[in-house]
Amino acid sequence: MTFPDPLHALSPLDGRYARELESLRPFLGEQALLAARWRVEIAWILELDTLRPPLFSPLTERARAELERWARSFSAEDARLIKTREGEIAHDVKAVEYVLRERAAADPEIAGTVPYWHFACTSEDINSAAYALLLGTVRREALAPALDEILAWLDREAHAEAATAMLARTHGQPASPTTLGKEWAVFAARLRHARARLERAPLRAKFSGAVGNYNAHRFVRPDVDWPGRTARFLAGLGLEAHPLTTQIEPHDGIAEYCDALAAVNTVALDLARDVWGYIALGLLRQRARPGEVGSSTMPHKINPIRFENAEGNLGVANALLRHFSEKLPVSRWQRDLSDSTTLRNLPVAFAHSWLAWRMIRRGLDEIAPDRAALGAELEAHPEVLAEAVQTALRATGESRAYERLRDLTRGRTITAEELRALVATLPLPEDLKERLLRLTPATYLGYAAELARGDGPPPPP
Repeated sequence: MTFPDPLHALSPLDGRYARELESLRPFLGEQALLAARWRVEIAWILELDTLRPPLFSPLTERARAELERWARSFSAEDARLIKTREGEIAHDVKAVEYVLRERAAADPEIAGTVPYWHFACTSEDINSAAYALLLGTVRREALAPALDEILAWLDREAHAEAATAMLARTHGQPASPTTLGKEWAVFAARLRHARARLERAPLRAKFSGAVGNYNAHRFVRPDVDWPGRTARFLAGLGLEAHPLTTQIEPHDGIAEYCDALAAVNTVALDLARDVWGYIALGLLRQRARPGEVGSSTMPHKINPIRFENAEGNLGVANALLRHFSEKLPVSRWQRDLSDSTTLRNLPVAFAHSWLAWRMIRRGLDEIAPDRAALGAELEAHPEVLAEAVQTALRATGESRAYERLRDLTRGRTITAEELRALVATLPLPEDLKERLLRLTPATYLGYAAELARGDGPPPPP
């Protein structure tokens, strides 16, 4: 595929990242939209062919098969013909109809359909179905697989690092220990929930004419149950019919889709920032890539650019997605055209999202835990065991347990020996005291390992 000269691209999606996004173009490019409109127009003619009594001479089996072949074999040349016709008539959907009418007229067995292309339709009937088809395809073929790659990594590492103890941080300060695997498992669970929400977002369309009332349909053929008929027609395309609309499908479903995608991105952003932070602390190390330059002046650097790139792309994507979810459901009276140019930017948000996920996935492949650093950091903060000590004291009925440990530990560095000396003086049962004296930050992990692996709690000791 030939791309525009990057020096002249107005968007990095078609410049700097053009080749990176090549696999998205079959689902999100202008040709994909034209192909979806083409498919819907053909499907509607095939649906009209089943009306009885017929609108036009019933199609032969060969003619129906030929139309189905047209729908499957939409090409770049077809797209160019449509764009040429659009340039002549200044209407994108009508251009699809005209090209199809001309092709139909050239086939004697299909020529009888010529007056019936786009029958009783408004452009939004075709467009709402076309965009819904695109949303379904890009979700299935691009978004879900990219998310599943991240989820597979998180699931694998959650199990592999389930028992790898690390210091937790709340408010940026040392907190009760956790494990690296459990933290990966948290992101896996959140991302899986957000992915499921995206999967549930409805794919809705309308096929009810100029202002959603089937006016022309009923006037011309009052014998047909048009609401039922068009609902079944859209279901055949894998879409949900919206029964009550104006000229346009209200786009509430697209808004749900965009909100769900933005929620996925929010989790991905949180993941990218946390990984960036662990890299900054030296707890995760990045693998050097041969020949790569990290800094123009500091040769030693390996910058966490994958995660920073992802953060920037996620911000752009969510700014657009939030705008879409607020703007698209709003239209003056029976319609205005402001949704048209807005819808055309859906691929921009999807591309920034997908690009960010790809960057995160690559970045994850380039990191590994620094086990020595993780262990050293834990050992340097024995004060995190104050929670265990004060809770054990509380369990014996000590009313000032929290305050005693606060006075010893808050705002100062203490040693493990100081903490043990305190424990030795506490009025605790000997078995509990012995357990506290043996406790270390690396063993004070609760159910972290089991949670990371998805196991149930172990049997009591």
